[in-house]
Amino acid sequence: MRQLAITIFCVFMPLLVGAQVMDDTNIKKLEQGGYNLEAGKVQVTFSDTVSPDFVNHQLSELGYEILSSTFQNIILSIENNPKPGQLNEIESLDYVDFVMSESAGIKDEDIEEMSRKDTVDSDRINTVLTQLNQTGQYEFIIVGLTHNASQEMVEELRSAYPELEILVEENSERTAIVKTEVDKELEAMDELKKLHFVKNTALIGSLEQ
Repeated sequence: MRQLAITIFCVFMPLLVGAQVMDDTNIKKLEQGGYNLEAGKVQVTFSDTVSPDFVNHQLSELGYEILSSTFQNIILSIENNPKPGQLNEIESLDYVDFVMSESAGIKDEDIEEMSRKDTVDSDRINTVLTQLNQTGQYEFIIVGLTHNASQEMVEELRSAYPELEILVEENSERTAIVKTEVDKELEAMDELKKLHFVKNTALIGSLEQ
């Protein structure tokens, strides 16, 4: 019997924001199969380097509609001070989208500028900037990579600048909720899984109340 990966999405209270920790009751419901599968929807995880436009075009060609999606590029931070000219060198690399730095803190206008970039999730980058701003020890440097940048390019950057402490603040994430015909979810998963840019597919479920 084929084993299915099932993604469980907890049903949050309307006023809660962010991640929710499951209590013992919800864990027991999950263990006992106390969840409902969402009809006409599947979750699809894509390869790390595909763009939103590419995915939208490819899936629409197959007749699929994307209900929602998350496309997050790799975000790096440099924790120590670079040599003069190094930031300009890094910013000129083909796989670097932007470099932002501030010696004494992050200005509000810098955050607004970064948040307007269509390759970056504004809520996540605001969190990263806040965390970095609290240290007060270094010149704060954020490096945003392009959509086609992979972990291999992060290692390439580290090798090129071994004296810099380069940390990954946000990994690449590319997922979408895709609309399917009701009762045809498994067939859609099989079809989507065959696409070279799809890493995996999953049914979607919510915990019973």
